[in-house]
Amino acid sequence: MERGAVSGIEVELVKEIARQVSDYDKVLEIVNKKDNFLSIGEVPLIPWKPIALSHGIPGICMLYGELHAHFPEEGWDDLGHKYLSILVNEIKEKGLHTPSMFSGAAGIGLAAVCLSQHFTYYKGFISRINEYLAEVVPQLLTEFSQREVYMSDYDVIEGVSGIASYLLLFQEDKAMKDLLIDILKYLVRLTEDITMNGEKVPGWHIPSEHQFTDIEKKAYPNGNFNMGLAHGIPGPICILSSALMQGIKVKGQERAIEKMVDFLLGFSEKDQGNLFWKGNISFEEYQYGSPPNALNFSRDAWCYGRPGVCLAIVKAGKALQNTRFLNIGVQNLRCTASDIQGIFSPTICHGYSGISQILLAVNQLTGQEFFNEELQKIKQKIMSYYDKDYIFGFHNYESIEGNEAVPLQYVGLLDGAVGVGLGLLNMELGSKTDWTKALLI
Repeated sequence: MERGAVSGIEVELVKEIARQVSDYDKVLEIVNKKDNFLSIGEVPLIPWKPIALSHGIPGICMLYGELHAHFPEEGWDDLGHKYLSILVNEIKEKGLHTPSMFSGAAGIGLAAVCLSQHFTYYKGFISRINEYLAEVVPQLLTEFSQREVYMSDYDVIEGVSGIASYLLLFQEDKAMKDLLIDILKYLVRLTEDITMNGEKVPGWHIPSEHQFTDIEKKAYPNGNFNMGLAHGIPGPICILSSALMQGIKVKGQERAIEKMVDFLLGFSEKDQGNLFWKGNISFEEYQYGSPPNALNFSRDAWCYGRPGVCLAIVKAGKALQNTRFLNIGVQNLRCTASDIQGIFSPTICHGYSGISQILLAVNQLTGQEFFNEELQKIKQKIMSYYDKDYIFGFHNYESIEGNEAVPLQYVGLLDGAVGVGLGLLNMELGSKTDWTKALLI
C-alpha cells in the first residue's frame, strides 16, 4: 500500500506526536485529567487502559513500529522497545484477562508484531501471547456453543473476529492456523438459523438480556441484530472473506458470507438510490421482513454506518468474485465519501481517520484509485483539527450533550492521537507494518 510520497507537513506532525508521547509519565498525567472522565448516557468514556490496544500502550508501540519501518535511522525502535518493556511490566503486574484485539492479548501481540521488524525481534514474547491464545480461545468457543450469543463473542472489538484478524498473520504456525480454522467454523455456525419466539432467525441474533446497556435492553425487548463493523456482522464477513482470499476455507464459508451480506442488503434503507444502515435491526423489523421505517441514521464511520458496512460488502465481493456485491459496496462507499454525515472528530473509531483507512483499503482491494480525490479532502479535514497548542496535536471529540462536541485528551489507537497519526502516515506513505489488521483491513 505504499504511495512513495516524500515526507511532508503531515508526517512531521506525526513525528512530533510520537516525540510528545515518548514521556510516559506525561502521558499518564494528561490522559488521567478529571475532564477526560465523562459519560454518554450510562456509558462511561474510558480515557486510558494501559494494556488495551484501544486506549493504551499497544497503540503507541504500533506508532513507533510504523515510524521505524519508514525512518529506520531515527531511533523510533528504541522508543518502541521502551514502551513494550512498560507493557510487559503491566502484564506481569495485572495479568492478561482477555484474548481480544482491543482489550487483550491479540492487540498486544499485534503491537509486538508491528515493532518486531518482520519477526526479527520479540519472537519469545509473541510466542507467549500466542500460547495464551491457544489455551484460552478454545475454552471460549466451547462456552459460546452452550449459551445464547453476546456481541462480544464474535465482534471485532472484544470477540473472535478481532482475534482471527491477528491469527491470519501466523498461517505457517500449525497451532495458530488450527485455532483460526476453529474460529472460522464458529463464525459459519453463527449464520445457522435458531428459533426465537417461534420465528426462525439468523444465529447472530442478540437477545435482550445480552444488550450492552439497560436502555438497549428496554428498546429491544426481543433482541436485535447488530449492523456495525465494530460489533455486528460486517466483522465476521470481513474475516471470513479475508481468510477465503488467502486460501483458508472451511465448509459453508461462502454461503455464510452470502447470507450475512444478503441480510445487510435486505435491511438497508434507500434514499435517492443510495443505501444507509441503522446500527441495529430489531427482532420485530426482521419478523415482518421490512426495512427500517425510520432511518435513525447517526453517522458514517468505521465503527457504525456506511463505511464499515461497505468495506465488508466489498471484501465479500472480492472473496466470492461476486461483481454485484463489489459494485454495491464501491458505489455506496463513493456516495458516502462525497457526502459524509455525522462526523466531527479526526479519530479512527468514529472520525475521519477511520473513513480514510477504509477508502485506502477499498482502493487496494479493487486495484482502482476510486477515492484519491476524496482522500485528499479527508486529509485536509483531519488536518483542520490540528491544535498546535495541544501537546498531542489532535483531540478526540465526543457529543456529550445534544450537539455539543467536547474535546478530550486521548492517546489510544481507536479514539486518540496515536490513531490519527497512524492514519495520516498511511495516507502519506502507505503502511509498512500490519497495524491495520486491528481494523480488519
